[in-house]
Amino acid sequence: MTLVRMNRPVSYMHRNGYRTFSDLVNEMFNEEKISTNQFIVIPPANIVESKFDFRIEIAAPGFEKSDFKVDLDKNLLTISLDKSVDENEEEKYNSKEFNFNSFKRSFRVSDKIDSEKINAIYKNGLLQVVLPKKEEAIEKPAREIKIS
Repeated sequence: MTLVRMNRPVSYMHRNGYRTFSDLVNEMFNEEKISTNQFIVIPPANIVESKFDFRIEIAAPGFEKSDFKVDLDKNLLTISLDKSVDENEEEKYNSKEFNFNSFKRSFRVSDKIDSEKINAIYKNGLLQVVLPKKEEAIEKPAREIKIS
């Protein structure tokens, strides 16, 4: 067995004046940031491969399909949402645990994808972007070659 020596640079915590991990967490999750909702929420995504395509699935309930924007620029697929909710000034929240946040996610698209046939579906809070494979990228089944 070989031991590998690691160079440990001055950590982020120490450079920014945090003595312990607890100090860092307390700063990140202080009451002011929680109450003003200053957190960036990026919805989770699954990437699924089948024989004929790839699917990117993003869990984003509570929106309309018109809220989403899906762009393909060269080989970069970007899924974004820009939505805010107008708050009623006559009401105040005693507790607010969710918010509609804007987000942007980008994915590199392989040369195996037929970019002209990419489509998207939003149903039941799940956005699915279907990326069909090019014909030459679809795996062919094994076959026996006869010797003549």
